[in-house]
Amino acid sequence: MAYPVIKTIDDVLPHVEGRRDFVVADKGDYTVIDYVYQEDDTFDHPMRLECRGLKFAPDGKIMARPLHKFFNLGEKEDLQEHHFDTSGPHTVLKKLDGSMVHGALVNDEFVLMTRMGYTDVEKKAERHLTDAIKETGKEMLERGMTPIFEWTAPDNQIVVKYDESKLTLLHMRDNETGRYINRMAAKTWAEAMAVDMVEAVPNATNRYQFIKDARSLENEEGYIVRLGPYHYSPWFKIKADAYVRKHRAKDALQHEKNVLRVILNNELDDLLPLLDADEKARVEQYAADVNAGIRDSADFIDRLVRKNEEMPQKEFAEHVNKHQHPLARPIIFKVRAHKQDYADRIIRETILKNTGSQTRVDQYRDLHEAVYHAA
Repeated sequence: MAYPVIKTIDDVLPHVEGRRDFVVADKGDYTVIDYVYQEDDTFDHPMRLECRGLKFAPDGKIMARPLHKFFNLGEKEDLQEHHFDTSGPHTVLKKLDGSMVHGALVNDEFVLMTRMGYTDVEKKAERHLTDAIKETGKEMLERGMTPIFEWTAPDNQIVVKYDESKLTLLHMRDNETGRYINRMAAKTWAEAMAVDMVEAVPNATNRYQFIKDARSLENEEGYIVRLGPYHYSPWFKIKADAYVRKHRAKDALQHEKNVLRVILNNELDDLLPLLDADEKARVEQYAADVNAGIRDSADFIDRLVRKNEEMPQKEFAEHVNKHQHPLARPIIFKVRAHKQDYADRIIRETILKNTGSQTRVDQYRDLHEAVYHAA
């Protein structure tokens, strides 16, 4: 795989012009080109594979070149398992579950950036910037190479838990050619910065056993595999099944509508084992609040219907429409029509039907009054 040469921003702009799936953001001291979301043809051109946080100086020259875009095993037609040939040269690296940050020079000072530049993540990661990292990193960039790190920390947990906060050198890239510097050379630079290099693991000589073992990993994200010569090789990711399940669960936790749907569908038993202690406690508390709120609403409606069961229907309807909450009215009428205490079930069905968006969740919150706090 030959990476496209990038000397200035003008080499890239024609390939993203008019595309909504990419952003060109002028940050003053630098400009970022990054992808925002993925469409079918987003990465059909090699240049667009590079648009994953490219940084350019105010004069337009390439300033930093983080990792190019690569995909999961099985995600693309040419990345199906039967194409996974490990008979030739290949490298297998551990995939760390943190945040990618890379070095850049801003006003002649070495800084760390995420794909979109300065962010809260970068600010936390910069607590590791020792004099050795700053001086060595500056020398790398002055030579036209970008150091790329993974920042892992207890306060930056994605899925995998890490006991300490640290920077690990993943790769080094030539800014213009995109060539990845070989691990032997990169290790020398890592030693100068006093940081670890990402761990390489034994080669995948038996590809079928390797895939099976990778997918059965626990407490690890997975591996990055590079086929062919080190400098220009196709890459792909292979993730552990347990990691994928937990990641999906954590993604769901970011949106109240998802968590509420799980609770109302009685699927908590499937979700809770995938969460850490804090997340589990937060979801369990929300579930308890939702269920308690629904019970209170149901008890009120059932008592109201029983108390007025002898009241003529027209008079009852007028009373309800005048004095009861708009959300409760259709539920009250359903309970009265069926002559039984089943307000709880109707309330749950009503809320569940309205978990398609956060707006609808908010509109029906008065039926349970619970509030969910995402992490």
